[in-house]
This record gives sequence, C-alpha cells and structure tokens, in this order.
Amino acid sequence: MRPVSHTVIDTIRSPIESVFAHLTDPGSIPAWLPGCTSVHCEGALRKGARMHVQFGMRRTEFEIVDFAPLQTLGWVERGQRRGWKTFFRLDPAGDSTAVTVRAVWTPHSVGAWFRGRFLERRSIRGQLNAILLNLRTALTG
Repeated sequence: MRPVSHTVIDTIRSPIESVFAHLTDPGSIPAWLPGCTSVHCEGALRKGARMHVQFGMRRTEFEIVDFAPLQTLGWVERGQRRGWKTFFRLDPAGDSTAVTVRAVWTPHSVGAWFRGRFLERRSIRGQLNAILLNLRTALTG
C-alpha cells in the first residue's frame, strides 16, 4: 500500500534553538501534542530512543526514527496506531522558525486504507494545525 501523508507549514516567532529544545524535551511534549497527558523517556531523545506516551487511558510507544539537532525530529508509533509516522522539520526564518509537520500513514490492507481515507474519525490536518498552535502558544504565550 502506498503511504498517505498530510503536511502543514507555519512560522513561529521564536528562535530555532528554542523551538527544537521544546520539541525534544519529553516534559514539554504534553503542552503541544494534542491529547497527550504524559511522556516518559529514559535519557535524552536521540535516534532509536523510545518514549512512552499517555493519551488519556491509551498508552503507546513512539520510537525516534529521525533526529538531527536544530533540524529534524521524527517518530513512528509502535502502539494502537501502528503505521503512523510524524516528522518535524525546522528552518530558520530570521528571528523566527518555519516549522513543517508531516504525518505519514502506511495502511496495512486495502480495508484499512478505505477506512482511514473515507471513514476518518479525526481530522489529521486539524491535528497537525493544533500541534503548531499549541507549540506557538507554549513558546510565545
């Protein structure tokens, strides 16, 4: 099956160092990741690290698959939403930071593709926009 992806891009009026630090601090993630109530990670984030993430009653695991300081962060979900990957790309824009958030889903069957494409229970683009809004609010108030 071919992956399905959604991308949003926006600018946050905060230096790239601050944005990256906030994205990669497990203690800050619940402030910007919609529905997230807690995050636990052994040590600092790096490629291959695993985060245990709580969304209300649902607990899942994210494995960091892309990590380049001040540039990129990406994870794959290893729990109930298997096949979902989320990527962040940061680009300096003067005193601000351009943030690209991309969600990629690889369906495991034609039925899953159909359900995900036509019977979607949540707006992926809305969730990505909420991530950017929450991140902006957390960084700039």
